[in-house]
Amino acid sequence: MGDSRHILRTLSSRFSGRNKFETFYLIEPFHETYARQMLQIYTALEPYTRIGLQEKVEMYLEIFGNVMIRDVTSKYLISAANNLRRLVTNLGPLPSLEVVDLSHLKYKERDMLESTLKFWSGRDETKFDADKCWNYRLRKHLGTRYDAIPNVFDWDCSITLHDRKATQINSKEYAHWRQYGMAFELREANYNVPNRSLASGRVFRNSAGDKGVYWGYWGDIICSPYLVFGIDTSECSELNRLVNGKHAYAASTISEVNVRKMFWELENQKSCPLHISIPFLDPSTTSDNISFPDEEVSSQNDPTVENDTDDSKQNMNVENSNSDDCIFMKFPLDIANTFKVKFLPCNSFLDLSIRYRSLFLKSNDNNSSSLNNRFRIIYIGNSLVHLLSDLHKRESKKDNGLHSELNSNLDAEVCNDKLEDKKDTSNESTLENDLFNTDVFNVSFTDLLEDEALLIVESILYIVEVRSEQIKAYCENVKQMACDLGFEVSSIM
Repeated sequence: MGDSRHILRTLSSRFSGRNKFETFYLIEPFHETYARQMLQIYTALEPYTRIGLQEKVEMYLEIFGNVMIRDVTSKYLISAANNLRRLVTNLGPLPSLEVVDLSHLKYKERDMLESTLKFWSGRDETKFDADKCWNYRLRKHLGTRYDAIPNVFDWDCSITLHDRKATQINSKEYAHWRQYGMAFELREANYNVPNRSLASGRVFRNSAGDKGVYWGYWGDIICSPYLVFGIDTSECSELNRLVNGKHAYAASTISEVNVRKMFWELENQKSCPLHISIPFLDPSTTSDNISFPDEEVSSQNDPTVENDTDDSKQNMNVENSNSDDCIFMKFPLDIANTFKVKFLPCNSFLDLSIRYRSLFLKSNDNNSSSLNNRFRIIYIGNSLVHLLSDLHKRESKKDNGLHSELNSNLDAEVCNDKLEDKKDTSNESTLENDLFNTDVFNVSFTDLLEDEALLIVESILYIVEVRSEQIKAYCENVKQMACDLGFEVSSIM
């Protein structure tokens, strides 16, 4: 499941460093994840002149965590997919989407990305029956325990998640998502359109041996989308209030609060007041005593909570709009000029210091090299943590190759001649030229990092089928892999 929360939260919380330009590099194993992250960024940066704050929050959460969505959300998804297709099929960035850089993707990957977005904009529901796909996955995963629904879900939530301090997740809410794939039903409406943005294409052979693409759901069916935004109550202690030993506000409500706060701060680039992020709270129960003399909140410049009116539906109805003009919208304020998201080829993490080093190395005229654009923070998901071990093996192999060559009978003059020959033959490749101004053997992954670079590895704490001893072993393995690469362990959460 694509998740852009790290990018969006970083951008929404940088009030003091507003003028600092941020560059995010994304590497994922599947192109469908790229498409989902593009969609989430696109939705988060929609201006309030097109979509009100509350409507944008609901659409974002629906697209993010529901296998079935409302009709108005489906129309928005089609509109966004068509606009993103134009970005993918054009080599250069479009004026309003300069924040997304796809120039480093391979042409095959761009074709697959375009195919995914084209599928999103389709209307044939027979190609992706979300309910049936979810039920197939559920039956396959539970096996004989399928007849124990919903007790098996209640056990996973009450015994496992709650014991691991995720008490904000309500058992009934969690069980409803596990059974039907519906995490966020924030209003009384019909959620009857398949959410195609959660579909993934896989190639299978039929009985005749012919290949065909089957669209199904292979995402999360265990952990739940509530873990992303639904267990953080640092915004207001009132969200942690207990009534008869149970949380007064469920994870879906907390998710709505956190996403609303994040979107408002993205658009206004300042801290969101509580009466906007949590409009349903009694002001007397909060410490929100901030006055806003210069910020008379009006429905025109700060639509905090609004209903799904006919006007908002009309804005979402892409079939009655000019598709050529949809993409040239303006993002809120100047935030789109302060960051860029660069998508690198799938599974290219191990090649960062080899094929893509020119993105981070700057060559000077005096044949010396200075490192710029170095990584400040690296985030690795728990499903890709093995890349740390693979990277260490590759670095060790490179070092062994260097020692072997240094011990050969080639003298320094011969080595220099070979290096000069490499320089002459590599002038056609911009990705390979940069390193010949440095020691070709000494550039490693750690050279692409800042001195105080931070490595963050996702925990497996909330994977309900992982036991305590497995969590401890995972932490020890991650610690060892990080130390092998030269990192120092600061904390394990």
